[in-house]
Amino acid sequence: MINPGQILQQHYRAIRLIGDCGFGQTWEVDDGGTIKIMKILQVPREIEDEEMEQVISLFEQEAKVLTQLHEPGLPKVEPEGYFIWSEARDEPLHCLVMEKIEGINLSDWLQQVHHNQPIEEEQAIAWITQLVEIIGKLHQNHCIHRDLKPTNIMLRSSTAQNSNHNGAKQPSKTYGNLPIEEASQQTNGEASRSNNLSSISITQESVARPENDPEKTRETSDHKQEVENGKNHIDHQQHSQKQKWGQLALIDFGATRQVTETYLRQFEGKDVTGMISQGYTSPEQYEGKITRQSDVFAIARTIVYLVTAKDPGNLPTDPQSGRLMWRHHATQISKTLADLIDEMMANLPQCRPQTTEDILERLANYKQQVQAEIEPTQSKQPAPAKKNYLSDFPLQQKIQNFKSKYQETTPKVNKWLGKISLLTLGAIAVLIAILPEAPTTCPLKLDDNLSCGEEILIPGSAPTEKEEGVKAFADGDYLQAVKLLEKARKKYFNDPEILIYLNNARLAASNTDAYTIAVVAPMTGESQALNYSLEKLRGVAQAQNAINLSDNLIGGKGLTVIIVDDGNSPEQAVKIANNLVLTGQVLAVIGHAFSEITMKVAPIYEQNKLVLISPTASASKLSNGNDFFFRMIPSDATIAQAMASYLINQSTDKQQKVALFDNPNDIYSESLKNQFMVSFSAGGGKIVKDMNDSFDLSRTSFNASAAINRVEKQKATAIVLLPDISTLAKAIEVIKANWQLNLPIITGENLYSNYTLKFGAQEAEKNVVVATPWHSLNSPDPDFPLQAKNIWGGTVSWRTAFAYDAARTLITALESLPERKELNRIALQQILASENFSSEGATGEITFLPSGDRQESRIIFTKVVKSSCSPLGYTFLPLDYPVGQFSLLECD
Repeated sequence: MINPGQILQQHYRAIRLIGDCGFGQTWEVDDGGTIKIMKILQVPREIEDEEMEQVISLFEQEAKVLTQLHEPGLPKVEPEGYFIWSEARDEPLHCLVMEKIEGINLSDWLQQVHHNQPIEEEQAIAWITQLVEIIGKLHQNHCIHRDLKPTNIMLRSSTAQNSNHNGAKQPSKTYGNLPIEEASQQTNGEASRSNNLSSISITQESVARPENDPEKTRETSDHKQEVENGKNHIDHQQHSQKQKWGQLALIDFGATRQVTETYLRQFEGKDVTGMISQGYTSPEQYEGKITRQSDVFAIARTIVYLVTAKDPGNLPTDPQSGRLMWRHHATQISKTLADLIDEMMANLPQCRPQTTEDILERLANYKQQVQAEIEPTQSKQPAPAKKNYLSDFPLQQKIQNFKSKYQETTPKVNKWLGKISLLTLGAIAVLIAILPEAPTTCPLKLDDNLSCGEEILIPGSAPTEKEEGVKAFADGDYLQAVKLLEKARKKYFNDPEILIYLNNARLAASNTDAYTIAVVAPMTGESQALNYSLEKLRGVAQAQNAINLSDNLIGGKGLTVIIVDDGNSPEQAVKIANNLVLTGQVLAVIGHAFSEITMKVAPIYEQNKLVLISPTASASKLSNGNDFFFRMIPSDATIAQAMASYLINQSTDKQQKVALFDNPNDIYSESLKNQFMVSFSAGGGKIVKDMNDSFDLSRTSFNASAAINRVEKQKATAIVLLPDISTLAKAIEVIKANWQLNLPIITGENLYSNYTLKFGAQEAEKNVVVATPWHSLNSPDPDFPLQAKNIWGGTVSWRTAFAYDAARTLITALESLPERKELNRIALQQILASENFSSEGATGEITFLPSGDRQESRIIFTKVVKSSCSPLGYTFLPLDYPVGQFSLLECD
């Protein structure tokens, strides 16, 4: 394009080439004695005029934004910094000259200055705040960076910071208050070790976006004031924080990356995996899509690198959820901050915080909370702390027993509380206070991912009443906890955590003996996994509430439920299982959510003689002779056989030929696929060959449109879609890509979810059949869906029904336990395994085979239909249910 020594615009002298990606170059130039960086864009002729105009528009917009934003977190561009140079050339070059940032990139800083040691939480908060603030200003101007990573983030040298962006090149020895220790100097032109010229860029959609776009509309003056109020307590510290930790700046801007990606896709038929930054590029960018949340994802991954000192691209991901497994490498990071980081790098853009203001507000609130704990004001010193049994004792040890009686607050609970005068209540409290410590039915300990009511595990679900109720529970003030949780329940009636904690608090307040069970489900990480967990918790909560409000309870004893978060992480799940088996009062466990995790932990429960009953894990491999494992849901062999039979029965004269999409790396998905292939082939069906792994949903380069084209070439007559939770988004893409081919699609119970209704209902309505083990309109127990609707305010899913049945099964077994002082887990297992055992639940009669599998099984085929009463506008309806009758019932 140009040569060293060449003069452009009469005063920019090219010194040396720093980067070259084919359609753009980065040069170091001399501007009258000041060294600067020049980016050059050259659009190839092959790109269509419309696309070319858009790319040039992006480049011009980038120049305009960097010229207007005098932000220390961005390189400065002078008004004359953008120009078009066409001297002696057929095609003009678009040039952008910007400040050369003196400093060191974060990758080199961590390795050379910080000796490859993880940073602490305070520094992580300071830097994540800076990065989000910088990106927020870019997003307000419709700019997206596209390639945030440690090598593209500079830590300015202190002298450069103090120069106030005057562009002068000065020697520098420190970064903030951090010593260099002979760290290598680097500039914004040398940031990336690859030759990629990545990029701030503006999407086509955003260029034409009106001034009242959602991001700007959100930033009303009221909201700004609210956020500002939340940060006022730390505003005075902002300058000192940047002095302490240094000023960050983003580099490596340019629209050239978009040109290269477009060229590779359109004219060479290649994917763009060579253009991505492994470990930092968001999943949607692999498919050529870009959103503001893509930058949010990259910031989170950068922070993970800094707090673990490990490249995110080398860290494992959970095979079930796709969530990065990093927390055990960053034990210095609090759960609150880790939850936010995980949310920022959720697999789906819509599951990440939608604006930078949301992130900053949460960071400000967290910093305020931490500051209040560290530096209480003189005017309001905290009361002397009570002895905290929650943290002093291991999980398996005894702790302080309940010390108060429950004061009746509603007529509904009189039956199991009785009428206790305040005088009697006080006398009992005094008496109990001097009695020796007795074992509790509820093991309390903070920050262990287990809770009876002492801490909130569901992220983002802490309204005032709930938070105060949980605090009262943790303090042992169960009467107050009941009052506050009842208030919370009235406002947030669909929150199962509140109802479970309320039941536990009532039992504690009334000093009622109780059996204890645990329910394990992921509360953190993948948002869809959390939705599944909430459905499951509702079932357990409904069963617990019903038995605790009954006249006889369980032989006079209540039911306490411990909620446990396994994070859908194998490591965390194993740790949780080992904790639970040591907690003697826990008689059984309902969980875990997915087959992959359940396979890991089932041997632990068996070795320690603790019953594990699963409402949702269907992999056939779980039926392996584990005497302490019982399953409520039909195994995938049953589900697969039903799906195969359905397709074969739908065929006319010609042979059914199906294309099968799955995730071969997931136990559930692969197991269901194998079982389907056996049943379908036995019925005369044929599976088309997938020679190029086109139907592998786990591939990062998976392309739904290309896969559907291959389906058409193979002359398939139907599609079988078997995603795990981490590939739901790709399954929806397949459904959408099939709109023109319009082949029938049949899928398993994983797509029976609000996720499908939210993101793919319109296309799914035409030709998708979803197999599910239960539906409210075909419930063997017709009262259950009505009770569930009354309790939760709407219809519930099969996950709620099977979780309810798991709890009901344990209640039935507990009612059969012989009277004894020491409760025996083995006795409970023997009752469940007995040939004569049976229970009744939402899904009908419940008995078990010797393998622990459910003896009864029924599969219902459903379709997506419009629903005027559903908040999503669609719902699932059994195929054999009359649509007209449904229209009359749905809004009752």
